[in-house]
Amino acid sequence: MESFSEKSLQALGDYYVYGLIDPRNNEIFYIGKGSGNRVFEYGKESLLSPNREKLKLKIISQIKEMHLEVKKLIIISNLSESELLRLKLL
Repeated sequence: MESFSEKSLQALGDYYVYGLIDPRNNEIFYIGKGSGNRVFEYGKESLLSPNREKLKLKIISQIKEMHLEVKKLIIISNLSESELLRLKLL
């Protein structure tokens, strides 16, 4: 899956918190905040970013080199911008 359906986007609400999971050990290696299809954009970023040295992008590249897919988890959804900012975890 490379993007959410329109129905899924509506169900997610304005903002959400997501985790990226390493399929090699099933551990979350990154927690991010997003809206829309942000959770799917990490793949493009790992290939095109000048910041490829970031740990998140290194892990993604290693996973892809093994022909595996990063797992994605929506941790919490239907957040307003102010609720998201109050979480202070990112």
